Amino acid sequence: MQKYNIKIFSAAKKDLADIVDYINVHSPQAAMHQYDNLIEKIGSLQNMPERCPLLKDNLLRIRGYRMLIADNYMVFFMITGNTVQIRRILYGGRKYEWLL
Repeated sequence: MQKYNIKIFSAAKKDLADIVDYINVHSPQAAMHQYDNLIEKIGSLQNMPERCPLLKDNLLRIRGYRMLIADNYMVFFMITGNTVQIRRILYGGRKYEWLL
């Protein structure tokens, strides 16, 4: 089974930092737990990232965007060769089409 490399783009790193900072205001322990959980879910993309569906939006699907659900968050990524490119990490209730 092929193992993919993971590359987290700067926008996704900022998203992750913003998520942790927001939760940290109310509960530092919950913030660390959420961070660890998101990193674990992202790491799972090393194996079979194709298990996550292409997005339904035609333009985003053509560009190759996929989505992984991680708790209340959506992890948007693309597969290029043997690399999974993490592009954004957004709250699940948010409209995302214009952010990608």
